Amino acid sequence: MRMPLTLLTGAYLGLAAISMTGSAAPNKATGGRIPITVTIDAFQFQPDKIRIKRGQSVIFINKDEVPHTVTPDKNAHFVPSGIIKGGEKHEVLFDSAGVQNYSCDFHPSMRGRVIVK
Repeated sequence: MRMPLTLLTGAYLGLAAISMTGSAAPNKATGGRIPITVTIDAFQFQPDKIRIKRGQSVIFINKDEVPHTVTPDKNAHFVPSGIIKGGEKHEVLFDSAGVQNYSCDFHPSMRGRVIVK
């Protein structure tokens, strides 16, 4: 069965609108900066060291089946993620310049660093 061109065009426009609102779109709350993605996989933050600009955010995606956290070390200045269950993601905003070290509350050997300029 062939669909009328108007239905196909409408479906395409709907998909385009959805894709524009995804995580790759600039975030107005972060000054239009595109968030960086860090994957949590095999009990590691990947990459475990990133550089971003002040006011930029990082999206942490948990690909493990167990929960993890992104918790700032005592000298870091960002809001902890709380529990990120397997398959979930959480966006963390970095407003303070400097080295922001973090770890997972459940797995302290999991460590990462965000260098904010």
